[in-house]
Amino acid sequence: MRCVVSSFWLPRDGSPVEQYEDAYFPRRTGARTTPRLRLAVADGASESMLSGLWAQTLVRTWCRSSRRRDMADVVASAMSGWDTTLVAYRKGREAESRPIEWFEQPGLERGAHATLLGIELTRPPGSEGRWSAVSLGDSCLFQVRDDELVTAFPLTDAAAFGNAPKLVPSSARHLNRVVAHLERAEGAWQPGDMLFLTTDALAAWFLTEAAAGRTPWRAMNGIACDDSAAFAEWAAGERAGRRLRNDDLTLVRVEPTR
Repeated sequence: MRCVVSSFWLPRDGSPVEQYEDAYFPRRTGARTTPRLRLAVADGASESMLSGLWAQTLVRTWCRSSRRRDMADVVASAMSGWDTTLVAYRKGREAESRPIEWFEQPGLERGAHATLLGIELTRPPGSEGRWSAVSLGDSCLFQVRDDELVTAFPLTDAAAFGNAPKLVPSSARHLNRVVAHLERAEGAWQPGDMLFLTTDALAAWFLTEAAAGRTPWRAMNGIACDDSAAFAEWAAGERAGRRLRNDDLTLVRVEPTR
C-alpha cells in the first residue's frame, strides 16, 4: 500500500503557537509504502488544563499501537501513563522556577480532555483497500471519490456541532464511559480517493460547504504538501469572511495511490 500524507495546522487567529491545543500524528509527511497506516487527530478542550498535551498523548498512542489493539485498549494505555506525564510536567515547571500554583491544582485534579479520531488503512495482498475508524467527539473523517463526498464520520451535519462534544478524559475512572460512547465505522478505499481528517472548526466548515452544494475538498486538495503558508492564507480568507470559525485548525490529508 502506498499513500501520500500531508498535514496542516494553525492556532486560532491572535493566539501564539504555544496555545495550539489540537494534535495530529504521524508528524512526518510525504509518500510512504507500508502494509498498514494509522493516523489520528485530536482536539484538546480549552477549558481543561493540559488538554493539548493530552491530545498529543492520545494521537501518538493510537498511531504507535499494534493492529491488534482496539481504541478502548489504546485509551486505557494513554490513561495509565498520564500520571507519569503529570510528574514530568511538575518537574519541568519546577526546573523553570515556575512551580504549580495553588489555583492550578484543581485543574490538574480534574484532568485533561480531548476529542479523538483514529483511522487505520490496510490493503491485504490480493484484496481491496480497507479503512476503519473510531471516534469520540467531533473531529471528523471525510472520504471523497470521483469528486463526490462518499463518507462523513462521525458527524454528517454542520448543525450537529455544539459547545459540549463528547470527550476522552485523562482519568482512568471514566474508561467504561469512554468505551460505551466510542463510535466506529469502516469502508473500502480505492486509488485516487481522498481522505481528510479534521478537527471541529474545519469539519463544520466542510459540512456547511458540502450542504450548500459546493466542493470543499477541492480547496483542501489544492494546497501542496507541506505548504503551510498557503494553508494559512486560505484559512485567513475563510476566517475573514466568517465562513470558518476562529479556532485551532488541523487537517491531515491522505491520498492512497495503490
